[in-house]
Parts: sequence; C-alpha cells; structure tokens
Amino acid sequence: MMVDVAIVGGGAVGASLARGLAATPLSVALIEPRRPAPLPVDGFDQRVYALNRHSRRFLEHCGIWPHLLVDRITPVREMRVFGDQASQIDFSAYRNGVPELAAIVEDANLQQALQRALSNQANLTVLAGVSCRSAVWDEQKATLSLSDGQQIEARLVVAADGGDSALRSAAGVSVRIHEYEQTAVVANFRAGQAHRDTAYQWFVEAGVLALLPLPANQVSMVWSVPNAQAAALLSASAEEFAQKVQQASNSLMGTLQSEGVPAGFALRRMQAARLIAPRLALVGDTAHNVHPLAGQGLNLGFGDAESLAAVLANKGMQSDAGAYALLRQFERSRREDHLALEALTDGLQLLFSSNVPGMKRLRNAGMRMVNRMAPLKRLLVKRALG
Repeated sequence: MMVDVAIVGGGAVGASLARGLAATPLSVALIEPRRPAPLPVDGFDQRVYALNRHSRRFLEHCGIWPHLLVDRITPVREMRVFGDQASQIDFSAYRNGVPELAAIVEDANLQQALQRALSNQANLTVLAGVSCRSAVWDEQKATLSLSDGQQIEARLVVAADGGDSALRSAAGVSVRIHEYEQTAVVANFRAGQAHRDTAYQWFVEAGVLALLPLPANQVSMVWSVPNAQAAALLSASAEEFAQKVQQASNSLMGTLQSEGVPAGFALRRMQAARLIAPRLALVGDTAHNVHPLAGQGLNLGFGDAESLAAVLANKGMQSDAGAYALLRQFERSRREDHLALEALTDGLQLLFSSNVPGMKRLRNAGMRMVNRMAPLKRLLVKRALG
C-alpha cells in the first residue's frame, strides 16, 4: 500500500491529525495496535484532560467534538490555586469574558469520539490491532513493516507512538530526559460538597494536588508526589486513601468517597532534539513530555496535530507531503509553544519543590501579589486558553 501520510499511533493526537487531513486530497493510513477503551459503565474514566479553548476549536473544526458525549463533559468556570502559606490565586471565566476556562473530558470519551469521527473518512485507511515493527527511509519514501506482514510505503511518516517511540529511535532523533522522581497518582472521588464547576490545585510540600470537576458531583484527582509517597498512597486502603486526599485538600470538597482503584504514572520531562527528520514528523508525547501541573500536555499535542495538518493542507503546488521544506515549516511553527510550556512547567515544579531558605516565603508572596494584579491574571488566563 502506498499513501501520502502514514500516522503511527492512533491515540488522541495521531487520530486527530488523521481527522484534520480529512478535507485534503492526501491519502492517509492510521496504524494503532490498541482498541479504543470503552466508557466505564459506572463512574468515570480515571484519566481526564483539561482541554483549553484552542483545543476545543480544533476538535470542533475537525468534526470530533460533536461525537463526544456532552453529559460526561464538565466545564471549568473557576479555578483556585493555593500555596503553602495561605497564599492563593483565583481565576474566573466570567471575569475574563469567556464561558469556561477549560472542559474536563475523559480519555475514553475522547477515544470513542475519535473512532466515530474517523469511521467514514473517505481518504483514510485505519489499520487497527497491528503495530509497526520496523521502518526504512530513502530519498523518495519510507517503508513501514507491520506486525501482520503488511508493508506500507509513505511519502511522510508521522510518529505519534508515545514517549518511548520506536520510530523516533529508528530515525536517530535524540531526546533530552529529566526524571522528576515523581509519580502522578490519579483517582476519582465522590465529593461531599458541590464543586460548582471549580477546579482546585494545591502547591504544597506534599506535592502538587489537583481536584478537577466531573459530572454528578464527582471529582478527578491528580496528585504528583515523590515516588515513595506515591507507593504509600497506592497501597493504602480506599478509606485511608480518601482521608489522605481530604486532609491534603483541607476538606474543601467535604468528605471524599473513593470511586474505583487509583493508578500511578511516572513523571519526566522529555524533549526531542528535533521535531522532524527526512520524511518524518514527531507529534504529541513522541515529541515532548511535560509535568502535568499545568494540565497542558494534550493541548500541546493537539497544537502539533493542528499545525501539521494546516501545513499539509496548504502545501500549494508541492505534491510531496514529505518535502523537507514543509517539515521545516511545521517545526518552526511549534518550537515557541514547546519551549514556553517546558519552561513554565519545569520552572513551577522547581520553584515549589525547592527547599532553599527563603524560597517558600518568596513564592507565596509572589502568589499573593499576582492575585492582586488583575491585568496579569488576565494575561495568564489568555495564555492558558490557547
């Protein structure tokens, strides 16, 4: 099979890119070894995303957003961020003239929506349940060998196969990695107090704790803590676990009741040295991993998909989707966002994990100052909205 674009990895970023190419004359193949996760029958998925306005517009433009189950989506209209010395920053959608700061969407809801949106795409071949075993590049094309014995030739290969990407390694693209020695513990709870579409975040010595609103007065928790503390949380009973979260959140959501079993994900910062190589583009987690404290990882990946789709859709008289000039255009369009978010998340993680004398007083004074400066808060909100 010969195609213009072969996308390896059918997660949210890879699949959205495929959908973003629907209106183009390009032939596209999407290779994904895993089946989309089903929606939980009871409760909600443990993995959720805070999608900003820019990501929502991209998904609407691609025809993906209408396939989401709206009764499982919760808007974030307010956000309250706490330091560790009674410092606080409040953000409001109303005060910034927008309907919401973000939308909380479950991973499974997004996967199912992507599958429905892609099901009848004329220029797309979906190869589900197979993986890419090897890749060979030459001047004219790349050749992918799949686990079922098929071979695909493509003018351009897009690697969307995750942080440990085999394609990235095969192409010889190096990465910079910093292990945070932390784990993101995720879980859902039923809250005793109404969340009122408000997201909460605590930057404290015990780590970075976030409670995000879900329907039916449930909340999704992400608690980024040192690995040893994460192990203790994950081994605790449901009652002990809920009590620890309730204590760390100052009982702001009332009594918490565990819903489901918590899970943990190792945290690291990773940045690929290049976003491109001959006839190869990197997107999403294949190109970058950032700390989840800002909740912007998937938004950054959707930005990659949108930018690459736009470059390919507007390639003019250029008939070769893998032309290096197009790939350079894509790379230049994404570098600023990548570097800015990496600096923000890494800087905040370092600032709030530092034990340097006087640092705690300085950072909390800074939070109180920012909270009093409405123009600066509006600037921060504008950046977060995308």
